[in-house]
Amino acid sequence: MKRYFLKSMWVIVVILAILIGYIPVDYLLNGVNTGYLELKSQALLNSKTWYFFLYMHIISGGITILIGWVQFNQTMQKKWTNLHRTIGKIYLISALFCSLSGIYVGFFATGGWVAAAGFITVACIYFYTSIQGFFHIKKGQILSHQNFMTYSYAVCLSAVTLRLATPTAYVLGLDYISSYQIIAWAAWIPNLAIAYWINKNREVNSQILKTSKLT
Repeated sequence: MKRYFLKSMWVIVVILAILIGYIPVDYLLNGVNTGYLELKSQALLNSKTWYFFLYMHIISGGITILIGWVQFNQTMQKKWTNLHRTIGKIYLISALFCSLSGIYVGFFATGGWVAAAGFITVACIYFYTSIQGFFHIKKGQILSHQNFMTYSYAVCLSAVTLRLATPTAYVLGLDYISSYQIIAWAAWIPNLAIAYWINKNREVNSQILKTSKLT
């Protein structure tokens, strides 16, 4: 039962990742959603630098969301190693661009310093976990690599949880600014908690496998 539940949840995650990953295409074709821009200052809207980093964040984030889930396929990891590595390199580069641009964009987040701190924090975690995942696989530390990349994709998916939470708060009639300040943190903290649980289970299963081979 647990196995089927986890598979069902993973299917939902993949579907949402694909749907949210399409957003950058829509932005490139139709521009950034006007509702997102309404609460921004005119000075910011006139800034070419802000728009540059905003689009960098949107595009690179869309790429990581779209391709990140593929990397957890065990068949690819074992049989299509070269493809796994190629996609991994694309993911890493996109994640670094997304996190660094996210730090910049985060300073101008709607909702003041509370929301800004939430977005900047998750961007820093995204950068750290992604680069650590790369360093550990270069050292041949597969389990640590998997754990860090699980954390990386978990915070990457905060874009998905944010886009689910924001309209939910609106439907519930919550104040936009107050709810957005909460969402800036709630969009990724639960994701990290789930990733922590997944990693702990992975470590336990790895230890059981090692023990079984020794006996």
